[in-house]
Amino acid sequence: MTTPASLEDIEVQLLLEAIYRYYGYDFRNYAPSSLKRRVRHFLHSEGLPTVSALQAKILHDRTCLDRLLLGLTVNTTSMFRDPSFYVAFREQVVPLLKTYPFIRIWHAGCSTGQEVYSMAILLQEEGIYHRCRVYATDTNEQVLQTARTGIFTLDKMQEYTQLYLKAGGKQSFSEYYTADYKNAIFRSSLKEHLVFAQHNLVTDGS
Repeated sequence: MTTPASLEDIEVQLLLEAIYRYYGYDFRNYAPSSLKRRVRHFLHSEGLPTVSALQAKILHDRTCLDRLLLGLTVNTTSMFRDPSFYVAFREQVVPLLKTYPFIRIWHAGCSTGQEVYSMAILLQEEGIYHRCRVYATDTNEQVLQTARTGIFTLDKMQEYTQLYLKAGGKQSFSEYYTADYKNAIFRSSLKEHLVFAQHNLVTDGS
């Protein structure tokens, strides 16, 4: 005998179906326990009494959906995250890329852009950035806005410097940005061949 679904479970399922059918974002196969925990947290932050009330608000207010997406998606990122990847990329992939007249690279799910700027730095150091086009996409417009600025908190730069060195960096990492009291502003030359765009991997083409 199957256990009947709770009212909250039904509401969450209807919410996810509504988001998918109206906006094209598909969270229907996410882990239920984690999803419900994030939805409950979002309900509290929005001051809404039920998941059904959230569904109604989302269907009539796109900005509410954007806020929910920030809560549901994982936006963990870092400059030169997983340095071994960048070392392998320099040693094994760059020699092949140097044989091509033009190179296109796609960062899907770029979040706030730290790994995109990391790639731009690597390509500059390897002398091939001038013939590259790097597409950086994410479902969430809010994180893309941060990525487009190329401005990140200064308190992370010491950590990013260590990761840059482990990733085979060839210069002083501080040469790539200027600092104010609380932010690091990356060089505009790193943006020259970056294209940031909103993109849904579930429903949009390549």
